[in-house]
Formats: sequence, C-alpha cells, structure tokens
Amino acid sequence: MKETDYRNDGLDRPAIRIRAHQLVSTVCWKGGVECPLLPRKEAEAILARVASDPTVSIQLTSPAERIPHFATITPSTRSEAETREMFDRKREVFNRKRDLHVLQRLGLAPNDTRRARYLYTLLFDRIVTPDGLCAFDTPGWEGCPLARSGAYERVREKGWNAVVYSRTDAEMQAYRERSAAKIASAERLFIRPHHLMCLSCWYAGGKGAGPRPNDTLYEVMVRVRENPDIPITLVEGCCMACDCCDGFHPDTGRCVHDCGLIRDFKKDLDVFQKIGLMPGDTRPAREVFALIYERIPSTRDICGNGTGVVTAREWEICGGADGNPGYEATRKTGIF
Repeated sequence: MKETDYRNDGLDRPAIRIRAHQLVSTVCWKGGVECPLLPRKEAEAILARVASDPTVSIQLTSPAERIPHFATITPSTRSEAETREMFDRKREVFNRKRDLHVLQRLGLAPNDTRRARYLYTLLFDRIVTPDGLCAFDTPGWEGCPLARSGAYERVREKGWNAVVYSRTDAEMQAYRERSAAKIASAERLFIRPHHLMCLSCWYAGGKGAGPRPNDTLYEVMVRVRENPDIPITLVEGCCMACDCCDGFHPDTGRCVHDCGLIRDFKKDLDVFQKIGLMPGDTRPAREVFALIYERIPSTRDICGNGTGVVTAREWEICGGADGNPGYEATRKTGIF
C-alpha cells in the first residue's frame, strides 16, 4: 500500500476543542436556551458539524491546574480594577469546577479526545441534568440561571441522535441489499479477522440462522460455505460486512460506535498475531478458519483482553469474561 492509502483517524488531531463544561452547553443551546457559557456562533458551528458527521473528533479541555500557588496570594484592599478581576476569577473558578465535574462523570481527563457520537452517548448516559453542575443553592455559587430550565433534559430524553448524525432505516436497508449482492458475487472477500470470530459466536455450532440485524456476516458465511476455497483478504477497519451497520458512516468509511470501537482495532491485531498473518494477507477461507480455530481456543484470548478484566469503557469485553460458548461450539463443529 502507498502512504496515501493510510488515513488519520482524527483522534490525534481533534476537529473541535472546547472546555469540558461546554459540551453540556451545546445541548442547552440545542434545547432552545442561550447558554451564557458558550457563544452562539461557536455552539451553532459545533451542532452543525456533529449533525452531519458522527466521526468528528472533540477534545475536552480544562485549565485544571492554572491556579496560583498560595505563596503568591497576599491580602489587600481591592481597587475597582481588582474587584473586576476578582469577579472574572470567580467566574473561572465556577467553570473549572464545571469542567472537572463533567470530566469526572464521563470518566475522562483534560484534553481527552473522543468522537461526537461517543461523547454525546456517554454524556446522556451519565449526566441527567445540569442542575448541581452549572448551578447550586449555595449562596455565592448560584451559577447559571438556565440550568433549571429543562432545556438540557428535553434533548437528553430524545437521545444522542437528537444531536449527532444517525443513519435512516431506509439507507441502511439499501446498503444491506447492495452489500449482500456484492458478497454473493465476489471472487474475493475482504474481512477484518475478528469479524470471523463474531461470525463463529453467532453461528454457535449450527444454532445461528438467518441474516443478522446490523451486519452481513450471515451472507459472508453463506458465500464461504458455497465456496470454502474463496480467497479472504484480511483487513483492518471496516470491511465488507459493515456497510449496513448503524455505526458505519458511509461518507468516511469509519465506525462510530464507542470511539470508533478502538478496542476492535486491537482485536484485529491480536488475531493477526495469533494466526501469524499480516493485514492484507490472503488465504482460502477454509485455511483462515482453520488457523483461527487451531490457535484461538476462546474469545477470552481476543475479545476478553486475555484477562477477562475491563480496564475502561473503551476496553469493555465481549462474549463474557470466560469466553463466548457460541464460539467454542463452532470451533468444535466448524462452519463447513
């Protein structure tokens, strides 16, 4: 492959940089109130961007440590200018607290970057209301008067796709039909290796039957059973089975589930290492499955991080800590 074939995933070059508390502000703007914590033009630009592209990367920032050391603080009688400065500093104290509250709830740290769909899904899952985050009953900490307007809650009730682009059922069905036809007539399949394990989990030694709702792995299995020697080229990232998924973004060819399912990139590389192949390698279908079943006895080795331990939301495990019994059944029976 040429260098131009490789893409930057956007996570190391964020398209949008905002203070962590301003993620909440975008929802309040979406709910119809003019949040004073984020200028209108910035809010409109962010909302327009995520409404058209769920893969856009957002970095949440906070000057959490931009504070004076106590030794530099000296009591004084404040002048008018110092009083204004003190007011601005108080406002910034509010905002730093808001930043850190949001980051703590989301399980993130300053400057962490995630895709739009991931962030708004996480936000609505973990922050029910801005009351107690942007405003308090404590004298001197009253904060934003709009925090109790209900604007945020109204948008949250509709879900992440009230803010971020999501595919229509009609579009996904059209892509399914196109993908199924392409797989049925293909002389070669392009599949990411851990998806062959997903296929095995679903097949469960013969229990799985009929098309799957969010991919075309069933169609891949039918094609492979028809021709066990059909070449499979193993690839990284979205493959022939992904086009009809609600998490597939056709314009970019990327997966937008959970940060682009970053853990799935590791699954692919772990499978490559286990079976001794590299991205772009091509083998007959029967040989690829034989290698997987011979060298990977359990999904725990790949989809359970090798330990069955979840270290973060991005690294959640699939198939259970002790492995998916469906995979083990298919490993015994095979699919041919």
